[in-house]
Amino acid sequence: MRTKNIRNVPLASRRFAFTLIELLVVIAIIAALMALSAAAVIKFLGTQQGANTQSTLDRTQAKLNLAWSKVKDEANRAPMSEIVPGSSPPQTVKDWITANLAQIPGEAPGSTTGRVRVIYLKLRQRQAFPMTFAEAMNPYPLPPLPAYQTFLSKLGVVAGTAYGNFESSACLLMALQRGVSGAGVDPSDLTKGGATGSAPLPNGNIDFLTDAWAGPIFFARFPVGSFALNPNGAQPGANDPGDPQGYLQTPTWAQTAGPSGQFGTLFTNLTLQQLAPGNTSFKLAPLLASSGPDRQPQFNPMTFQPTALGTDDLFSNP
Repeated sequence: MRTKNIRNVPLASRRFAFTLIELLVVIAIIAALMALSAAAVIKFLGTQQGANTQSTLDRTQAKLNLAWSKVKDEANRAPMSEIVPGSSPPQTVKDWITANLAQIPGEAPGSTTGRVRVIYLKLRQRQAFPMTFAEAMNPYPLPPLPAYQTFLSKLGVVAGTAYGNFESSACLLMALQRGVSGAGVDPSDLTKGGATGSAPLPNGNIDFLTDAWAGPIFFARFPVGSFALNPNGAQPGANDPGDPQGYLQTPTWAQTAGPSGQFGTLFTNLTLQQLAPGNTSFKLAPLLASSGPDRQPQFNPMTFQPTALGTDDLFSNP
């Protein structure tokens, strides 16, 4: 048998095998390309999740603004004749606010009347847009809204008990669906496919609004620490749309001792609105926030005051 001499085989028909080094180089190149592609995909997904969350925040903000305006209009027309729960003898909310939160000895009656109306508006906003289940169940001195009380009671919520960082989100969704605004919002209207999570309560689960990372959306009724609203903190003048005449800016009012303690202290304890120093005010509007992909909020959930810089937190546009 004659052995074929490779030197006699045409070059085009010869077959060459890869060396080990060549294989390793090819594998390394493929691995590098895959790593670059994965990084690009991850970055894209993160960007997309951020965009989806911002869209959810802004869509929800638009619904909130409509409901907020309706409650504000109703509060400005209301006679303040509700009876304070448990008051003996029976006392109207107007009389309770006047005695416990508004009346400065020697002040002109017009100022007291104006301040009573502003404080009543703030209390109605707390009643209609609670940030905790405790506020929803007991918005004293106003009575609880029956729709909220019934809904939460069926779920076994006990007034005064804290259930988790999803409460402001669940309360916001409850307000948009069951509140006095009559909005009846469907979560699917807020973002594609809906934006709800579910949290366990003693007698069932409660839905709450979520961001693209499945974290709760935070709701602040009076976010005095928001950079979007107050980049330089409190400013001179009447900047609060709920107090255009500046009735809550009077230094003597905030420091005057009433039947239940200093007016300013009691007001803040009831409404969770922090007051600015005398003759200054914060610009205020209800806002929403997401803690981003790390799901660790770097802001105070009640005031939106930042607790760290350079984070991935997202906020709605007021």
